Amino acid sequence: MLFIQKIEIKYYKNLKFPNFAVQRESLNFLPIPAEPKEFRNGKMQIYVPENKDVFDCEVFLQTEKLFQYPDRFHNSMSYCRQFGEEIFTEGSRSFDKNFHELIEFIRIFKEENGYKIMFCDDSSYYSVKRQGHNELYNDIHSPMSYTNRLYETAFFLKDGEYGRIIFNNRFVEHDTGKWVYIRTVYNCLNCDRAAFREKMFFRKKPDFEYTSLEHLF
Repeated sequence: MLFIQKIEIKYYKNLKFPNFAVQRESLNFLPIPAEPKEFRNGKMQIYVPENKDVFDCEVFLQTEKLFQYPDRFHNSMSYCRQFGEEIFTEGSRSFDKNFHELIEFIRIFKEENGYKIMFCDDSSYYSVKRQGHNELYNDIHSPMSYTNRLYETAFFLKDGEYGRIIFNNRFVEHDTGKWVYIRTVYNCLNCDRAAFREKMFFRKKPDFEYTSLEHLF
């Protein structure tokens, strides 16, 4: 089974200074809440699947969305999702469909001895366009074909292995016109569901680390 933790930190331009950057960069993992929540129809709900087994799935995703202020981090949203085998796909050419059905910026494939995690440029909403190495550029059957977008293998996780993806982005708030900057971390752990612990992501150095950190003005 694959456990994934997403930590998304948003901040304004006035917090781009090194002292605030150090605070963001130190926040690479968090505990999984004792009562994980699910985001449904725009409302936050306690996550209680019908079979009462939170981890009866192929991939379990915990998402923590934070906003950084000068004196603190504010948790703006916290929820969890379960995925079955439908998550093992490249998705489609529709950014909107991928956003709602898959995990943003990554693609997952289950193979005989582990999981292949790929980083994918899902940047229709963001100003950063990651162009470059596209492993499936010449595959006519792939939704990634013939597009100048970054799509490459971040790492392959065998049983018990831990990988981390770190990348950044930015966008403009429509109501204020302010630039919002984002630092995102994905922690990915391949392990049996019986190995679940609240602090299972508390490892300073993962087995693998993939970064895509653009210079954001």
